[in-house]
Parts: sequence; structure tokens; C-alpha cells
Amino acid sequence: MKNARTVLLLRAYGDFLIALHLASKSRSSSPTTLIASKHLEPLYVAIAPELPDNIHIFFYDFKIRGQMMGCFTNKFLFHPHTCIELLALRRMLHKLVPDRPIYLEQKKRAFLPRLFCGYPFYSVVRRCSVYKAYADFFFVSLQQLEEIPLETKKTAKKILIVPDARQSKRIISDQLIQLIQDNYTTGGAEITVARFKKEADPGRQDVVIYHDFEQLVSLVRNADLIIGSDSMPVHLAQFLGKPHYILYPQSVNPTFFTPFALRHKTYFTFEDVKSGKSFLRDV
Repeated sequence: MKNARTVLLLRAYGDFLIALHLASKSRSSSPTTLIASKHLEPLYVAIAPELPDNIHIFFYDFKIRGQMMGCFTNKFLFHPHTCIELLALRRMLHKLVPDRPIYLEQKKRAFLPRLFCGYPFYSVVRRCSVYKAYADFFFVSLQQLEEIPLETKKTAKKILIVPDARQSKRIISDQLIQLIQDNYTTGGAEITVARFKKEADPGRQDVVIYHDFEQLVSLVRNADLIIGSDSMPVHLAQFLGKPHYILYPQSVNPTFFTPFALRHKTYFTFEDVKSGKSFLRDV
């Protein structure tokens, strides 16, 4: 089929959300097949995106045990299970129609799948930001993703803080959470801290434990403003059209800036929050 293409979605939940978000807005006429790792399917079911008629998604068990294929991370790059995942990828490639280009999400770390599978994968993301790369791939204007009203301390009444992240260094500390709470509660806002499968302090009425994506989606939908680390929940906020602030442990990383955060400059480091050089200055 002319201009048909296949995209393999093998990375973390945040990457998957970005791909789905831009695919759902696609103006490209090219028939596109998205083949996603089976571990991503629960998130897909929870958000239930509407894809154009020329875009189809299928889920395949690539034997991924973590949040992404092991060869894309330093932690599992040389782990024995990474070979099992690459073998599953190679088996799947043998089932595909060979006359269409096959894309991996990012050029970074694509060398090992290319070497192991003997296939010259293309890449959606090369050097520009992830959102920009997918916008170009699906012929989407990022401007329509930017048009989310900015909620401030004066207007946001329901604040959701999602401090957890895949990388421990990105987790928002209790100290920072307390600073944010002190700042917003002075304006009468209701603060909820959402933690994933963790025991809550029985004396803390503001902490909610969520156990699956359906619960997280519900929490984000019901909030006026999301505050989180550079992790999946802020991309969920972008997907659901919710204003959000992104916090980074050290320097900010523009690679995964959401269109909203880029337009409104709602990204700060942990130190910015501690020193008062952030959104907490809004009075």
C-alpha cells in the first residue's frame, strides 16, 4: 500500500502518550500501523483515544518487563532479559509486510535493535523535541495543543500533585510538596497528593493512593492544575487538556517539554521551587 508505514512503540508510558496524542490529531493521509508493547495496553484502555480511520493500533508481547525495552536504558542495557526482548522483536518483524518502512520512536539507542534484528529502522525522533517530531510525522500543528488556559494560584481550586517518577532522582520530595501546599492553601485551594501504590500516612487526609491508570486518569480529569515531575502524569495532563507545571531535579530538559509548558514556561527545577524563583511567586 502506497505510503504505508509502521511505528513500533516500545518505550516508556510518557513516550507512548505523546505518540498517541499526536496520532489522534493526525492530518496525514498515510496508512499507519502502530504496534505497541503489550505492557502499554492498560494505559491505552484507560485513556481510550479516538484514532483516525487510517491509523490502526495493535499490541504485541515483546516480553518487556519494565517500562520500556531494556536496550533503551543504561540500567538494563546488558541484562540477559534484554536479549529475550530483542528476540521477540525479531520474531515480530518476520511477520510484517516487508514493503513498508518501519519506525522506531527515537534514533537514540536504535543501534542495538538494528544490529540484532538486521533491519534498517527509521526513526520518528532524531534531534528535535519529541512533541515536535511526532507533530511533523503526523502533520499536526502544535499550536492547537498549546491552547490550554493557564490556571494560577488565584484561579485553580483543585490542585493535584503527582510526585512519583520512574527515575528516583525525579521524585518530588516531601519538602517540596510541603512548600507547594503552603503556597496554594493560602489561596483556599484544595490540594491532593497522588502516590502510586504506596502506604499513605494515616494522619494525612490529602494523600490519595492510586493503583492503576483508570484511577490516575480520573484524578487528572477532576483537577484544575497538575504539578508533577518530568514523567508520564504531566503528559497525561497535556493529553487531557489540563494546565500543568513540570519540575526537574537539576537543569530542565527541553526534549520532553509539553507544548503547554513550552508556551507558558511552566517548567522549573527543584531548586527554583526552594528558592522562590518559580510559579510559587504568583500571588
